[in-house]
Amino acid sequence: MFNKEEERELRKDFWSEFDSYCRKRGRKAKWMLQDTGIKAVNLKFDVDRDHAIVGVDIVSRDLERRIYYYEKFESLKTTLIEKLGDGLIWDLEFPLTEKRDIARIYVMIHDVDIYDRTTWEKIWLFFFDNMDALERVYCEYIDFIRYQADYGTN
Repeated sequence: MFNKEEERELRKDFWSEFDSYCRKRGRKAKWMLQDTGIKAVNLKFDVDRDHAIVGVDIVSRDLERRIYYYEKFESLKTTLIEKLGDGLIWDLEFPLTEKRDIARIYVMIHDVDIYDRTTWEKIWLFFFDNMDALERVYCEYIDFIRYQADYGTN
């Protein structure tokens, strides 16, 4: 097992080397992630001891707004599956904390471990290919996804 400092360093190395991996594959700009132009919608990378995910988090505390965005993405289901594969997981009530749910739409791979350097390249490939595809779909459909009802543009 690793102590907290070793874990912190390993995670720092993972993300730093992922950045280098992205640049080698021609990615010069930072990933969109929270800078989506819609406050309630974030694109997400996550990795832990047994899986990695790439997806969309809909983080509004307003249930109606969360459902609105979820349904917008749901209407893009065919396009998302075409780009991300049919392993897409749709979760309207993903428990973020004990007292807070978000909506999450994501793809996942298993049998990877952020603490096992031998799995890092598999994770990076998964992250790069899926986030690139997700960002492209998002950018193409952002005007469609944007909230147009009583809440204004976000």
